[in-house]
Amino acid sequence: MRRFQFLTLIAFVVSTAAFLPSASAFATATAIQDDVKIAPLPSAKDVVAMMIKEQGGEAAMSKHPSSTIKGKFSMPAMGMGGPMMIQNASGKMLVVIDITGFGKSTQGFRDGIGWTMDPASGPALVEGAMLDAMKRQANPRGDLDLFKTWKSVKVTGREVFAGKNCVVLELQTGDEKEVRLIEETTGTLVGSRTTQTSPMGEIPIVTTIQAWTEFDGLKVPSKMSMSMMGQQQLIEFDSMSFDPITPETFDFPPAIKALIADQKAREAEAKESATDVAAPADPTSPSKSEGSNSSSSPKGN
Repeated sequence: MRRFQFLTLIAFVVSTAAFLPSASAFATATAIQDDVKIAPLPSAKDVVAMMIKEQGGEAAMSKHPSSTIKGKFSMPAMGMGGPMMIQNASGKMLVVIDITGFGKSTQGFRDGIGWTMDPASGPALVEGAMLDAMKRQANPRGDLDLFKTWKSVKVTGREVFAGKNCVVLELQTGDEKEVRLIEETTGTLVGSRTTQTSPMGEIPIVTTIQAWTEFDGLKVPSKMSMSMMGQQQLIEFDSMSFDPITPETFDFPPAIKALIADQKAREAEAKESATDVAAPADPTSPSKSEGSNSSSSPKGN
């Protein structure tokens, strides 16, 4: 996996009750800020360059056009979990999580269209911030294009996160914002804070990366915990391959094809209606007033 944004996609599928960081977490961050405020903050460009280098560098991150990463997902408090797989190739993406007692949840992106399908909500097309997250996830260059995929990338401060001294890198486009906590001395991505838009509303998410693993020179987060909506979710990846992926892997399921066809039909109908309303009147056709005057003209005596 070349990027970190896929965690918000996983959260979209399995969220259940609200989570907010404790007051003590904010207090700790504020204290650290006071202690180191005399040191100038590094630039966003330097922080991103350090983060990319730590993950293997541009050569490793752009070496393979496709990837398949496998592992497991679990929610310990609920006794739920199961295998998961994420595939990327040529700007396309597929995420599959098979949760025992819940069923298979699938998310995909191709040709600018994002979709989800699970036993609880059925098939759906994705729009807005969720679609933007999918576009970033499917981008084969990932964090190499960080300054292109986000309108604002800036360092806003320092704080201790998961016991490490981090700089705070804030990414924002419109109302969508993601905060990354990056260890200042190494460039290691330690965690993130974000708010995910879902059918259940806005969901705050805090992710902590507990381990990294190197695959062919590329370092990826291989063990993570996510705190969201009152639940802890664990993600562990144990394998990553760069074998070619057949194009058919990313085909839209029949139910998604039907939704796309319906959406296109509605868009075409709306466009046609708008064209009819905007069309000027035919100057050769008599107006209602002209017709009225003609019919009411006095007849000869």
